[in-house]
Amino acid sequence: LVPSEEREALKDIYLAKHPGAFWVNFGDFNWFRMDEIEDIRFVGGFARAGNVTPEEYAAASPDEISAFGMHVANHMNDDHMDSTIAMISSQIPGLDVSEAVITSVDSLGMYVKVTRTPRASDQPQQFKLRLPFPRKAEDRKDVKNIIVEMTRSAAAASKEE
Repeated sequence: LVPSEEREALKDIYLAKHPGAFWVNFGDFNWFRMDEIEDIRFVGGFARAGNVTPEEYAAASPDEISAFGMHVANHMNDDHMDSTIAMISSQIPGLDVSEAVITSVDSLGMYVKVTRTPRASDQPQQFKLRLPFPRKAEDRKDVKNIIVEMTRSAAAASKEE
């Protein structure tokens, strides 16, 4: 448990990253410091789990693209959803989606919430998929260049069909 004199500074850092985190003010909310890590089990949602060694965890660093990834996602969602749909159609032939909302962007690709209505149904389905980049993005300009490349590649592939 983090000593009480350190908690206010941690709270400020946490709220800067998660502005709506009202739960930090609950009386039963605590701050913990991991001084000695023995075992790590990552659980990131449905079909996203695994083990990480303490050495891998210590050597890891935050994905720099994630820091501004939501700005890219919001721009793509507001102005270029048709490009996202084209990229999905190009990478997953036969997946006919009517909506594609990017939920996060990192150096290796994007998570996209898609909506489709299967041919044998009138009920729309929503699910997330991973749209990987062809290479690791190094910075903001590189993310833009990669997305433009992917969009152009998708457009060229659709012309060939």
